Amino acid sequence: MRILYVCPYYKPAYVYGGPVQCFSSSCEGLVELGAQVTVLTTNANGPATLDVPLQQPVEIDGVAVWYFPQALNGLSFFYSPTLAEAVRVQVPKFDLVVTTALWGHALIPTARACTRACVPYVIPTHGQLFPWALAKKRLKKRIYLEVFGRRWVNQAAALHCTDPSEADAVAKLLFRPPIFVVPNAIRVSWFSTAQTRGHLRRQLCIPDSAEVLISLGRITHIKRPDIAVDVLAAVQSLGREIHLVIVGPDEDGLMHQLQAQAQGLGCHDRLHFTGLLGKEGVVSALADADLLLMPSEITENFGLSAVEAMAAGVPVLVSEGVPVGRWAQNAGAGRMVACTREAFQRAALELLSSPEQLRVMGQYGQDLVRQVFDVRVVARQMLTQFEAIVATGQPLPETSCDLKLV
Repeated sequence: MRILYVCPYYKPAYVYGGPVQCFSSSCEGLVELGAQVTVLTTNANGPATLDVPLQQPVEIDGVAVWYFPQALNGLSFFYSPTLAEAVRVQVPKFDLVVTTALWGHALIPTARACTRACVPYVIPTHGQLFPWALAKKRLKKRIYLEVFGRRWVNQAAALHCTDPSEADAVAKLLFRPPIFVVPNAIRVSWFSTAQTRGHLRRQLCIPDSAEVLISLGRITHIKRPDIAVDVLAAVQSLGREIHLVIVGPDEDGLMHQLQAQAQGLGCHDRLHFTGLLGKEGVVSALADADLLLMPSEITENFGLSAVEAMAAGVPVLVSEGVPVGRWAQNAGAGRMVACTREAFQRAALELLSSPEQLRVMGQYGQDLVRQVFDVRVVARQMLTQFEAIVATGQPLPETSCDLKLV
């Protein structure tokens, strides 16, 4: 099968967080199953641009990727006229198109090209249609949907969601295309062969005997890093040396505020920030971690950081807005609690009071990720859906990744 992905950004643009890793893993998994995958994207990389060859194919981990220059520094929905022209030329050569640019400029030329060439296209929603996401730049998104977007979304062959809760939220918007659910994927081998414990500890001067709480992801208000700091303060009552490492870019400028919070709680010397880490850095950080904290006051579209932690054998403590938490809790690999200071403190104290329980939870998490989220498993589900769409015009009505099966 010949599959074209049209993305506003692609790796190594890791500044955009989880979606970059999710889409690249999906493409690589499909290639490993024998599909021919091509990616058309821009050189966007946050405020900068990627240093990559432009308007020519580059092989990135087995995937043929074409990068095109964005205009206006990406300020207008990743606007790229050369990408739009490439889409027009390339779409007729493929059996199916996946366009991840729901709010990007590329959606319109991609949908038009697919409609003209009678090529089915799929739109992954990836949290972009949750109420909190629609509330950001609400007026612009409402105008865009009503004038352009809804028409082209409605002509898609299917919408792809990563979790049943996301599918429920998207269904309420009454788009016409059917919805199918396939989770995000990670390459388990990256984490199951994690680096030797101690590298991050040495960098941050954390003793080998200490325990480490870790938070992965962008530092923003909605991710509630203040709750993680409250947990750090609470677990000092256990009488052991416990540190908190926050991994990720400080998007909202919260680091100094969090340091002041820790200072006031008397645990500032056990709070550490690493900034944005690459894949190897994240793997190394998880090798040194004992428990992942993931409070979030919004409903996340998935919770990739929790999956990565479980793959490395790290138990997870997440809020009710992180869908992966249901998988983790059902498998005995983690806990899901309300996104409050009290709930997280109580659960963390309980979990850290039993090191043996944490060890067993870590093993359950690795088993869960191998069975449900490994790229080989997820890519097979995705290819099966794509084959059904090409053959019948419709995705399969159900997938094997239903939460009830866990």
